[in-house]
Amino acid sequence: MAKFETCYGNCLCTWESSVQLLPKYMCALSKYNPGTVVEWKHLRANTEMSKTLKYVFWAFRPCVYGFRHCRKIISVDGTHLYTKYKHKMLIGVTLDGNNQVLPLAFAIVDEKTTDSWKWFLENLGRHVVRGENGVCLISNRHKGIVRATEDLPYFQPPYGVHHYCLRHVCSNFNAKFKDVHLKDLFWAAGTQNQFCKFEAIMEAIKKNILLHRYLAGIAKEKWSLAHDGDWHRGVMTTNMSECLNSVLKGARRLPIFAIVHLTLLRCVQYFIERVTRGGRMVEDNQLWSDYACRKYEKWARKSSEHRVAKYDVHEQTASVATVGRPSRGQHMQVVKLSTSDCSCGKWTIFGNPCSHAICTAKWHSLDPTTLVQSWYNIAEYVATYEGRFQPLADERYWDPPTFELHHNPVRRERRRVGRDRTTRMGNEMDRSEVRDRQHR
Repeated sequence: MAKFETCYGNCLCTWESSVQLLPKYMCALSKYNPGTVVEWKHLRANTEMSKTLKYVFWAFRPCVYGFRHCRKIISVDGTHLYTKYKHKMLIGVTLDGNNQVLPLAFAIVDEKTTDSWKWFLENLGRHVVRGENGVCLISNRHKGIVRATEDLPYFQPPYGVHHYCLRHVCSNFNAKFKDVHLKDLFWAAGTQNQFCKFEAIMEAIKKNILLHRYLAGIAKEKWSLAHDGDWHRGVMTTNMSECLNSVLKGARRLPIFAIVHLTLLRCVQYFIERVTRGGRMVEDNQLWSDYACRKYEKWARKSSEHRVAKYDVHEQTASVATVGRPSRGQHMQVVKLSTSDCSCGKWTIFGNPCSHAICTAKWHSLDPTTLVQSWYNIAEYVATYEGRFQPLADERYWDPPTFELHHNPVRRERRRVGRDRTTRMGNEMDRSEVRDRQHR
């Protein structure tokens, strides 16, 4: 039987002893890092002192408090664990003001079902969202997630919404119709921020009657940036949660205890690196994060090419004539500073004033730097990583667990001879970004 070295001392553990160590480790984690959330769900047949693992959820306090200073976007995804027992890992992440992934919560479950997703999302809402209104949950169209969110107020209007990852919707679309051209049109429609451009692309797609019926079965606000009511905040895919999956990929063959401990080490690493990065931004007297600065500077340069006609001084409205490439011609956008709105949609969606808003603000003798959303402020970025992690003492000083934990023998994976094959199935969407760059 294979044995694995734990992170404490020279003790070697098996798959079974690894899960037995988990209650003791979780207790120590909560003791040395107060505020750490740990939730268990066991099989009903267990006794009070001996339990069989079904689900376990955990979230670190610094990450939970950091969420208060980020965009109200949560991406969730699940991944297989290549362990001796059939387990899945569920992950919830967000993006900070510098567009970097911030892990929020983790769970290990036996299967990705409606029950397990509902349990995970309920804990995510109760411990992470906690009264924060306006949260947009982004996921694939897994039936378990869709059914689970229907009963959870955290992700239903008016408190929040559940929208789909456009990348997965496009992949499902292409699997059904097997037409890359139509799929690319669908992607272009989903990422358009202007209604007129969205409708123009949809007219081309609707020439296919079967395709039109298929799209009619999916609410436009679930996948379209132009119709989402500004919930997406510019994030259209679950790439951020899948990015964290790739970071944990090397650990997915380890015992459960090692996997849980690795999530702690990864979060500590993120905080250390970003505290240093935030300090550098403060020393450079930046108003916003590096990501926001690059976007603002890009649109500020573009604003010098526009022509502005003021209409109302009180509501600070103006029409802006854009001067683009000759092939695109000239377009007119309407800006209303009093309501932070531009007809191009970019300002509301991304939280950073578009080129039209920047030049309009200047014509109204206003400082356009005041139009950037607060979650990009350097103070918010620094506050995201104010929480502190504490190291755990040696295992000899951990408190004894309050119960014994065991694997469910029914979930045991039958191993085949040879190298394990990955469960990640590639699809045509993996090549979309490369194709996009080739066509630019």
